[in-house]
Amino acid sequence: MRFDEYILHDDTENPLIRTFHSSVTAGTRPYRAHHHTECELSLFISGSGIYTVKQKQYEFNSGDIFLFGSNEEHCITVITEQINLLNIHFEPRVLWESAQNIELLKLFSARNSNFSNKFNDERLRAFILSLENELKNKGVCYQTMSKYTLLFALIHIMRSYPYTNQSIQPASQSAADGLSAALKYIDLHLCDKLTLKSIAETACMTPTYFSYVFKKLNGISPWEYITIKRVEAAVELLKTTDLTKLEIAERCGFSSSSNFYKAFVKITGKKPNEYSKN
Repeated sequence: MRFDEYILHDDTENPLIRTFHSSVTAGTRPYRAHHHTECELSLFISGSGIYTVKQKQYEFNSGDIFLFGSNEEHCITVITEQINLLNIHFEPRVLWESAQNIELLKLFSARNSNFSNKFNDERLRAFILSLENELKNKGVCYQTMSKYTLLFALIHIMRSYPYTNQSIQPASQSAADGLSAALKYIDLHLCDKLTLKSIAETACMTPTYFSYVFKKLNGISPWEYITIKRVEAAVELLKTTDLTKLEIAERCGFSSSSNFYKAFVKITGKKPNEYSKN
């Protein structure tokens, strides 16, 4: 169950940073890989169990914190005590849209063999709780303070833990500027017929170079990003309308119902009828 959700939007009303709580009762759960375009920083307010991240398992308890990159598979597979999980989802562009912040992407793209998704860190917990309070209370300059609080949390991880290869250079800011224009183009034409060539042109790049830059900065390929966004749009329509699954597939840019079904299961780990009102 999801509750207490707060969102910071950009100037085109797309979510940049989102906080919400998840509550799940005790029990064993099948591994259900799910994918999203956002990175994730999460704090267990209460509860215990096992987090499975690809082939690795982490035991967790109240106070533990986890960090995941965009499209990094993770699933809570065992809950020994009911959990209350505070989630922070943030788009990678919060980091790469500014040259001063782009180095923080190394937490996701330049990990070394020491890397652990799990942290137990009092100062990091304070940053996470402060970020939620900023979005909840909406005080003066809360939009700016929310971004800075997230940046402070990630800088703290970068400085406190030897988890990144500092010799790897981040992408150039000029590439990031072009990518920002391309993302706006994708958002405007998400349900239309998109081609890699047309998207790359908005970034003033060749398709090959655009694909390279896109994955380097976002952690996923352009088509993975588009597919996830289309599935997210489909989930919302399944929850809120009486449209048939075929109608939803067409509205969300899928070329056939079979492609829609395969993408839906891959991204959410569920079948469309598990969300549908029909």
